[in-house]
Amino acid sequence: MKPLHTVICLILCCCISNTFCQDLTYYHTPEDDAGKYSEWMAATEKRYKADVSGLGGGNKKYLEQLFKDRYENIRKMYDRKEIVTEAVANGYLQSLVSEIVRSNQSLAPLEARVAFSRTWWPNASSMGEGTILFNIGLFYKLQNESQAAFVICHELAHLFLNHSNNNITRYVNTVYSNEFQAELKKINKSQYQKNQQLDALTRSITFDNRRHSREHEAEADSLALEWLKNTSFDVRESLSCLALLDSIDRDKYNATLPLKQVFSFPEYPFQEKWTKEEKTLFSTMAALSEEESKKERDSLKTHPDCSLRVARLKDRVQQYYNSNSRTFVINEKQFRQLQNDFDYEIIDFCYRSDNVSRSLYYTLQMLESQPTNAYLITNTGRCINKLFNAQKNHTLSKVADLPSPYNDKNYNNLLEFIQRLRLPDLGAFSYYYLKQQPAGLLANEDFLAALIESKGNYNKPEERQHFIETYKKQFPTGKYRF
Repeated sequence: MKPLHTVICLILCCCISNTFCQDLTYYHTPEDDAGKYSEWMAATEKRYKADVSGLGGGNKKYLEQLFKDRYENIRKMYDRKEIVTEAVANGYLQSLVSEIVRSNQSLAPLEARVAFSRTWWPNASSMGEGTILFNIGLFYKLQNESQAAFVICHELAHLFLNHSNNNITRYVNTVYSNEFQAELKKINKSQYQKNQQLDALTRSITFDNRRHSREHEAEADSLALEWLKNTSFDVRESLSCLALLDSIDRDKYNATLPLKQVFSFPEYPFQEKWTKEEKTLFSTMAALSEEESKKERDSLKTHPDCSLRVARLKDRVQQYYNSNSRTFVINEKQFRQLQNDFDYEIIDFCYRSDNVSRSLYYTLQMLESQPTNAYLITNTGRCINKLFNAQKNHTLSKVADLPSPYNDKNYNNLLEFIQRLRLPDLGAFSYYYLKQQPAGLLANEDFLAALIESKGNYNKPEERQHFIETYKKQFPTGKYRF
C-alpha cells in the first residue's frame, strides 16, 4: 500500500522550455484499506443493532427509523469513499487517539472509531453510535497536534455524554407529543397564514435544538479539557484551538481568484462582463444578510460562541498547564505532511463527488501561488470540461453551486462567473488553457485525457484523434476510454 505522502508520480521532462520550469509532481488519491473498511462497517452495524434492540416506549418506531437513517448515512459515507482508511493517514490519527485513551482509561469502553473524513468544511462530529469524523477541511487548518487532540477529546466527550442519541430522543418526543400534534392539527384547520404558522412552529424547535446544542458544546469542552490535561499535550492549545475555530470558516488560501490570468488567451480574450458585478436577487440577499444581528450571524457559523467558550475554560487551563507538556507529541513532520496532502485530497474528493465548482475554487486559489503545478493545471482543465458537459446537458446545478449570501465572497465571485458563461466560453477555456501547457505534461494520463476531452468540446476532431492515438500508445491499458 502506498503511503499518503509519497503517492506522487514524476512526469517525464521531455520537450519542456528552459524558460518554463514545470512542477513535475502529481498527486493521486491513495488507496484505502479495504480491511479497515470492513472492520469499521461491521462495528457500525453491530452498534446500530444494539441501539435499536434497546429502544422502547410509545415512540419506538420513530426512533428506530432515525437510528436506521443514521446507520444508512454512515454506510453511504463509506461507499462514496468519504471515510479515509488509508494506512498512513489513518495510522497517524489512531496514534493521536491512542495517546488520549492511554491517559484516560474511562474512554476505552467507548470503542470509538475515529476517522478522517475527506469533506471540505472545517468541522468534526460525533455521529452518536461510536463513529467520530474529523474532517480534513478542519485538520489542515490547525496549527499543531495539541489542537487536534483537543478536537478529538471534544468529540469523544459528545459520545461519552450520549449527546447525539439524547438529541434524537428529545426531537422525537417533542414532535410526536400530544401538544405538538394538536398544534399541527390546529394549523391545518386554519384558513389563513398556514405557512407562517408552520414556520413559527418549526422555528420553536430549531431554537430549542440550538439552545441544547450550545449547552452540549460547553459540556463537551469542559470534559475534553479534563481528559486533555492527563495527556502530554499542551492544554493551552485548547484555547488557541477555540480562538482559531472562531474564524475557521475563512478559506485557508484567502486569495483573490486569478480568473483573468487563467482564462484569457490571445485567441479568446477575457471579457469584463464575465466578472462585472450586477444588481441581482443574490446581491440583495447578501446585503440583507449583512444587516443581521451579530447574534444571528454567529448562529450560522460552523463553530458559534467561541469567545464565550474560551472564557469558560481560561481559568482551568491556567490551573492545569504543565510545563513539561508539548504542542507536538506524536510526529510534527507527519502532521505537516498530511496538512499539505489534504490540500490536494479536498480538491480531488470534491471533483470525484461532482462538487466541481468547489474543486475548481480550491484549485484556482492554490494556482495563484503555484501556476506551474501539474496537478492543479490538470484539475483546472478537467473541471472546466465537466462544467461544459453539465451546461450542455442542462445539469449545471448538479455540479456547480449557486451564489448564496452564506458563501465566502471569493467563492460567490466564481459561482457568478460560471453562471455568466456560455457553452462556447467553457469549450474555449479548456481548449486554450490546456493547449498552452508544456509538452512534458502529455506524459501524465489525467492531463492527456483532459486535453483530449477539450478537443472534442471545442470541435477539433482531427486534433482529438491525434491525441487519442498518442494516449493509446502511451497507456495501452489506461483507465480512460475514447
